[in-house]
Amino acid sequence: MRDIANRELRFLRGYAAASTLLLVVFTVTAFRQSAQRTRFTEIDVERINLIEPDGTLRLVISDKAHFPDPVIGGKSYHLRSGAPRAGFIFFNDKGDEDGGMTWSGRDSAGTYRANAGLSFDQFNQDETITLDYNDDSGRRMAGLTFADRPDKPLGPCVERLALALKTPDARERTRQLATARAECESRGELLSFSRAYIGKTTTKAATVVLSDRAGKPRLRLVVDSLGAPAIEFLDEAGRVTTRLPGARR
Repeated sequence: MRDIANRELRFLRGYAAASTLLLVVFTVTAFRQSAQRTRFTEIDVERINLIEPDGTLRLVISDKAHFPDPVIGGKSYHLRSGAPRAGFIFFNDKGDEDGGMTWSGRDSAGTYRANAGLSFDQFNQDETITLDYNDDSGRRMAGLTFADRPDKPLGPCVERLALALKTPDARERTRQLATARAECESRGELLSFSRAYIGKTTTKAATVVLSDRAGKPRLRLVVDSLGAPAIEFLDEAGRVTTRLPGARR
């Protein structure tokens, strides 16, 4: 009986040791696998959120249905205008929207509309660099714009607009929005002035426009649809003071 008891004790000790060893091997293997990057050949996804280790959102790639609302001052606002689009939205270190890229295109009853854009926002403000393409059944324009934005943050203005949008009555809501926008502009929070533009217009002219700090064009370089070049100098009222026409080819 003693021999049998000793054999059973040795068996239990061996079993315990083997189980412990297997558990250690499994744990180490699982840890190594979890530390490795997962690779996919192809995935279907409706939205991807890129976040920092502390959870701060830095990039969203989304379809139209799950496109994020603007985040300003750490708050999300249901203020994005226009038809829904798919694209990318960039966020800065604070988690506020910092620009993005969108695109769309659709046709109906023999007409179509298409557009695409890439923008970068001024810190605590709105778009200051934009690259745009717009096409309305062949009326096309595309260009790069550099804009001046106010030094004041956009957050208080957005808060005021969001409050106006909550007005139940449609007519009163429109009035409240107009009032809120006027207040924002009077405080210098919502103003935007194009300072430089290079692109092509719906008249098929290649154009460069340089403007003053009030957004008024002061120098314009144009090559029209027929290939005729011109340089125009303008005063504050928009009148051409000097024009240097080029000879047609």
